[in-house]
Amino acid sequence: MKEDVEEEIKKLKQQPGRDMVILGSPRFAHYLMGLDLIDEYKITVSPVLVGSGLRLFQGIKEKTNLKLIENKTFDSGAIGLVYQAVNRLT
Repeated sequence: MKEDVEEEIKKLKQQPGRDMVILGSPRFAHYLMGLDLIDEYKITVSPVLVGSGLRLFQGIKEKTNLKLIENKTFDSGAIGLVYQAVNRLT
């Protein structure tokens, strides 16, 4: 997509088919969060502390309510969480 990314994503979301997934691109995820285009967040919390890096929810200007719809604990101690975006509030 080179033109209007927001409009293109909205068109894709209206088409039948499988879910779209963002892997390993926090800056693109931040951009789509700002446009309120993410319906579901799949987050893995690993039992490792790091001191720096890109924040997962960097630059969020509006409150987004999330509903936990799934969780799983892995043998490694990591936790998989799936949240559905409920609504956005200012």
